[in-house]
Amino acid sequence: MLRHPARRAHILALIGAGVLIVTFGGIGIELGNDMARHGDMDRQSTAAGSYLRGVHHATSDARICHYAFEAEHNPVDGECYQQAVTQLADARAGFDGFRSVQLREGGGRKEVLDVVEHQLQTISTWPRSADAMPQGGAALLATLDKNLSVLSRASTLDQADRVANMLRNTSWQRRLALLGILTGVLSMISAGWVLDRSSLAAARAEASSRDLALRLRATLDSLSLGVAVFGADGRLWHWNEQLATVLGLGKDFLRTGLSYNALSGRLVVDGVPLLEPFEHIEGSLSKGELAPPVVVECKGGNGADLELCRTLFFAPDGAAERRGFVLTAADITMRLRSERALGEAQKLRALGQLTAGIAHDFKNLLTVILGNLELASEYDQPDQVEQRQEYLSAATHAGHRSEALTGQLLSFMRRQRGEPDSLRLSDLFSFLGGLLGRVIGPRIVVECGVVADVWPVRVDPAQLESAVLNLAINARDAMPSGGRLRITARNVTFSVNADLMGLPVEEGRSIRVVSDPSPLPAGDWVRLDVVDSGFGMTREVMDRLFEPFFTTKREGAGTGLGMAMVLAFSQQVNGRVVVATGRGSGTEVSLWLPRALTAHAGEDEPAAAVRSAPVRPASPAPQAQGRSLQVLVVEDDAAIRDIVVTILGMAGHRVLEAGDGEQAFDTAAGVEGTLDLLVTDIQLPGPLDGVTLSRVLVERYPALAVVYMSGDLTLDSPPPEGSVPNARLLAKPFRRDGLMEAVTAALGARAGA
Repeated sequence: MLRHPARRAHILALIGAGVLIVTFGGIGIELGNDMARHGDMDRQSTAAGSYLRGVHHATSDARICHYAFEAEHNPVDGECYQQAVTQLADARAGFDGFRSVQLREGGGRKEVLDVVEHQLQTISTWPRSADAMPQGGAALLATLDKNLSVLSRASTLDQADRVANMLRNTSWQRRLALLGILTGVLSMISAGWVLDRSSLAAARAEASSRDLALRLRATLDSLSLGVAVFGADGRLWHWNEQLATVLGLGKDFLRTGLSYNALSGRLVVDGVPLLEPFEHIEGSLSKGELAPPVVVECKGGNGADLELCRTLFFAPDGAAERRGFVLTAADITMRLRSERALGEAQKLRALGQLTAGIAHDFKNLLTVILGNLELASEYDQPDQVEQRQEYLSAATHAGHRSEALTGQLLSFMRRQRGEPDSLRLSDLFSFLGGLLGRVIGPRIVVECGVVADVWPVRVDPAQLESAVLNLAINARDAMPSGGRLRITARNVTFSVNADLMGLPVEEGRSIRVVSDPSPLPAGDWVRLDVVDSGFGMTREVMDRLFEPFFTTKREGAGTGLGMAMVLAFSQQVNGRVVVATGRGSGTEVSLWLPRALTAHAGEDEPAAAVRSAPVRPASPAPQAQGRSLQVLVVEDDAAIRDIVVTILGMAGHRVLEAGDGEQAFDTAAGVEGTLDLLVTDIQLPGPLDGVTLSRVLVERYPALAVVYMSGDLTLDSPPPEGSVPNARLLAKPFRRDGLMEAVTAALGARAGA
């Protein structure tokens, strides 16, 4: 059986307890005997004895002080006599109680008590002065003293008789002693049993605590991160060996009682401490409330990437001496490397998916362009102009869609903003009515609602068309066996901000998501609905609906960017996308579009008079500056260079061309006269890019106007670094009117400079 090391001390404590029990038992017995001896004495007897002694003492003082005063007439003796006589006179008031006690204790004292009472009564009438004692006063005091002595002797004899009587009655005292011994023995046995149980419990608890401490120590040492436990005073309590390794500290640096400030002073990199000030931690501890951990990532003194975490802890009983904080330090170098590698892998995967999707869409558009151009070439007779123009218009529209696709991808990547425009949905619906039938196939019936009374909307026409086409294609894939696709629009006015998720459920489509949970601002809105009769979507699919690259189609059949692009479009126009679905109830996608305040045409003009979204007829080429200019075009792509040269040549300018920067520099060196305009691509092969070439040529021709072309440019792109002042940017792809507008703006800005 396990025994506590202090068991011997417990045994000694038992012996001492037994001795104390016996000792206190004896004292108790003596106290009991004493109480028995004095059982017949009460408070009145004790008071009577005190009274008798006081009166006797006062009588003796009166006699002695009187004789002394008579002999020497000392004032002190006179005062002594006066105090004694006064005390005797006052004693008359308590004499009745004294008399009753004396008569109760023994008979034969009545005569003496009567004499004493009479004498005290006489003394109470005396003058208090020592030289005014009445005649016979000394004899009266002597008689009183004698009578008091008689009463005192009688009381003493009565007390001795009572003690003798009490000592003869000891049988009950022996019983009391036996009871005390038995009580002491039982108490010793009980105390021994309790102490033994306590020692066993304490031994088990200490062994359990020691085992727990060893397990915790082993656990701390096995951790891959460093751990340090500090008290509320900032002194180190516990730590593991990994802490010194992670922080790059010496093995002998960490010790019990090390201050937090000393550790913080050691962990300094480039003059900046890695740990937070102790005052911050102390302030959090003083509040007595748990706070979120403080986590920071930093570079350690040994060059490793560290994650430092500080956490507060408090004792369950709230004791201030058992509160503190834990500091953990983890080496996250390998984790960061893995995360970077994973991020790069995800980027490559996303890039592959994006590339595949773009290639798929562009192949479709190129098929439309090439097919229509091939068909147009077949109709070359004079009477076939109308048919040929129809195919050319279709090819042109496909080219516009290619441009819109590029702009939409840039918008999705947050690199380009759309061009808000005022668009009548009747124009969009008239175009979609014929296009969607060819896109989604004959098994699906397309119904476009009447939108003559629907307000114009403030959106980019090409992006809205692309968004509706994406929704229509998704609806087609949700109805593999055929079905019905409805596209409708209606006006909605909210007098207050509206929660779109709170609108009534329509046709059982109870599962809904919204692109932005914030309320829709009050005002006029146009709701455009694309509704299919498919099988609907599950909650899991709806939760990830707007996530880029998420698709439910088989591998290679979809890019997962359709709904993400629709979301990006709605965010650009400050609108909303609400998707409602239900199993067996189909899916409804609602685009909430802002109403346009004014349209390009009047409200009463026919829809054909308003600019149409699909086709934008090319405007005639303007004449720049009204005179023929000398222009240098630099482009490494021969096809694009030929288009630019042709457009500028048709405008009446003398155009020089070059395929790279060096060739352009040589061409400019041989120019006769001045060079008015430089149209150059930014990214050129060779040592001279477009920006460097422009700076070189502007030094030679200070009045040179510059237009920079690039496929990386957007509407809100800043000028390239190092570009010349007053240059204009031209984003690819561009059309003739866009090129001529940029040329005119560059020439005007250069002339104004």
